[in-house]
Amino acid sequence: MNIFKKPFFPVLCFLWIVLSVLLSAGATKADDKVIVVASTSWTGAIAEAAGADEIRILAPFELKHPPEYDYRPSDIARLRFASLLVYGGYEPFVKKLAVAAGLSPDKMMVIVTSNNPDNLKKQARLLAEKLGTQKKEAVWEKSFDKVLADIQKQAQKNNVRQKRVLVQKYQVPFVKWLGFDIIGVFSADELSPNKVMQYARMKPDMIIDNFHNPQGKPIAEITGCGYVGLINFPSSNARTLIELMKENAERLGLMAHHP
Repeated sequence: MNIFKKPFFPVLCFLWIVLSVLLSAGATKADDKVIVVASTSWTGAIAEAAGADEIRILAPFELKHPPEYDYRPSDIARLRFASLLVYGGYEPFVKKLAVAAGLSPDKMMVIVTSNNPDNLKKQARLLAEKLGTQKKEAVWEKSFDKVLADIQKQAQKNNVRQKRVLVQKYQVPFVKWLGFDIIGVFSADELSPNKVMQYARMKPDMIIDNFHNPQGKPIAEITGCGYVGLINFPSSNARTLIELMKENAERLGLMAHHP
């Protein structure tokens, strides 16, 4: 047995050194990874556009109204190694989570969630500057602009400026960007029976509602006009901002559906 001891020990040392180097390299790679925890799929999609390497979304995609999510103790662990927690400012669970986790304000960032394409690019740039991922954001922005150009081309082709629409207030930025003729804006607070009849007498061509909190169906039922519910929060079928833009364009009949 002694004849194997001397050659075996140096080999064992060599293997240990190699393993240590690999583990060290792996740790360095993990440390360099830009991890962002996002309150919802909306802020998560903006973080993805900004160039984050990993996005941990707290409110599940399956929720129809994600801000109503209530954090779980396991969410605290998801903050580990994260560069930043991004949120929209209207999610009550975020403040509770921050207090429970003892998260410092410099590890949190509020971003404006409005699906006006110019705003989305602005927020992605601001977040990229904070994360140091400007190059990745610039690459994304080129792809985003290409899709936007295609959507606007289809909007012009469909002559949306001649379509009179009533719009739920949270969908106004995107609908206005497309060029529709917005004849009225409604919200849940004001839709009394009298207000519904008032909107119905305006004879809109279409009601453009908020999928996550629909309110305009009574108007569409009375007038018999078209009805569409647009999404603000990306879904499991449309996880990115680019996919979200395409999804809403498809819902409005501006683009063909792509499964």
